[in-house]
Amino acid sequence: MKGVVFLGDRKLELREFPDPAPGPRDVILAIKASGMCGSDLHTYRAPANAGGVVTGGIKRAAGVIAGHEPCGVVAAVGTAVTDREARIGQRVMDHHYDGCGNCKHCRAGWTQMCLEGPVVYGSGGHAKYMKVPVSTLVPLPDPLSFVTGAAISCGTGTAWGALRRVKLQGGETIAIFGQGPVGRPKRARANFLSAIIVCLTRTLAHDRDLLVSNHTQIQCGFRSALLAKRWRTRSM
Repeated sequence: MKGVVFLGDRKLELREFPDPAPGPRDVILAIKASGMCGSDLHTYRAPANAGGVVTGGIKRAAGVIAGHEPCGVVAAVGTAVTDREARIGQRVMDHHYDGCGNCKHCRAGWTQMCLEGPVVYGSGGHAKYMKVPVSTLVPLPDPLSFVTGAAISCGTGTAWGALRRVKLQGGETIAIFGQGPVGRPKRARANFLSAIIVCLTRTLAHDRDLLVSNHTQIQCGFRSALLAKRWRTRSM
């Protein structure tokens, strides 16, 4: 199969890789959509290093397939995977983090905060197939497209999880710094909840149309991270 490798210095290559084979508790996804996260852009833009190791964003060894917003269908399953866990042809997203399974964060479902160090499945999303543990699969409802599922796998899911954790209620005020791939879905969700939204963005003119809603009461542009830092300090 072919896969995308980030080389750094805004360069990439399409290389040949062997098709992955599942371990006993693994699943092979046939990728239908693979998003570009901000972490991917950091890797793409990072300076190239000797030996091809890329250090920006999610650190990868040389020659590793990029992409960690995968969405697709189950193409193969391991020998220890049951039909209840995954079946061939099933539409799925992938929660691309795994942990030790035993620490307090893993037991609470926050594997990306594993005290032993999380494993990020950032290898294979930008390819035809990707091998992942069956425990990381999330069913993709039929009304949702694969492109939508890829967005939910990282940026949109991050925004939804953050608002869920703070238990935002209608009429409450929330400040959202930036209107990128995480800030925009966060604003949309907060707007749905009838919250009062304060949006801070570096380029107000660029985002003006995106910020218009019934509940966006204040729109601010800031030219430096320093102003944002001061705003955060005063609001704590």
